[in-house]
Amino acid sequence: ESKFDPKAESFAGAQGLMQVMPRTAHELGFSDLTKPENSISAGMAYMHWLEQRFPGELDLQERIYFTLAAYNAGAGHVRDARKLARQQGFDPNRWFGEVEKAMLMLAQPEHYKNARFGYVRGSEPVQYVKRIRDRYLGYLRLN
Repeated sequence: ESKFDPKAESFAGAQGLMQVMPRTAHELGFSDLTKPENSISAGMAYMHWLEQRFPGELDLQERIYFTLAAYNAGAGHVRDARKLARQQGFDPNRWFGEVEKAMLMLAQPEHYKNARFGYVRGSEPVQYVKRIRDRYLGYLRLN
């Protein structure tokens, strides 16, 4: 998202290479997100914190997908999507083809009005997780 620009800032105010919200960075003990070392450290600390929000019954690969989605959209929206997935008969422990469908549904009033954290542009975390997975798989093929 930052396109490797340490001074990048998103429309929502996320800053630095890792596109961390300044308030989140501050809560984790980091400042000046334009310094790559601060941004990367804050981003990794936030990823670790998010990963702890997901239960142990998720296998590692799925936990990574849920953590990435939460990094993009927030843990609350991911919890809402898991709950909606369960209600819709999708597997709440699988991201691709399951919870990602529920995440997309949270952009529709009939679903976000009943969600604790409300509206989310579900296509953003869905595309975010897909792009990262696809890039990772591409790197593996280079080996």
